[in-house]
Amino acid sequence: MNQIDGNNRPSVFGRLAVLVVAGFLFAYPFWTALGNLLNLPSYFENQFGASIDGVLWVLLISGVALPAFTFLGASIVGWKRGAGSMALLLTAGFAAVNATALSILAFEKDIELRLVIDFLTNG
Repeated sequence: MNQIDGNNRPSVFGRLAVLVVAGFLFAYPFWTALGNLLNLPSYFENQFGASIDGVLWVLLISGVALPAFTFLGASIVGWKRGAGSMALLLTAGFAAVNATALSILAFEKDIELRLVIDFLTNG
């Protein structure tokens, strides 16, 4: 720790190291959600001839925004607290982002299954 004016302040290096590691971890759900946002509508259109409704657009956009906003929020809140607190906040945020991403993925698969069944029964 650095000692400045008699106050113990957390080192910037530790916080930056935590941010870099967490940034790589948060990049995966962001990248996956971005791929779904760009590819899923055309997939549904090409495979089943169905356009996606408004609910799925909200899910796809929130899937992209959630990792970015969670990382940014946890970084801002944890910056003044130190590397350990920041790592804990980012870990909790990472768990919440991935739980939400799994829920969104399950909902997307449910819609895809319904489209497949509709496609097979109605031709």
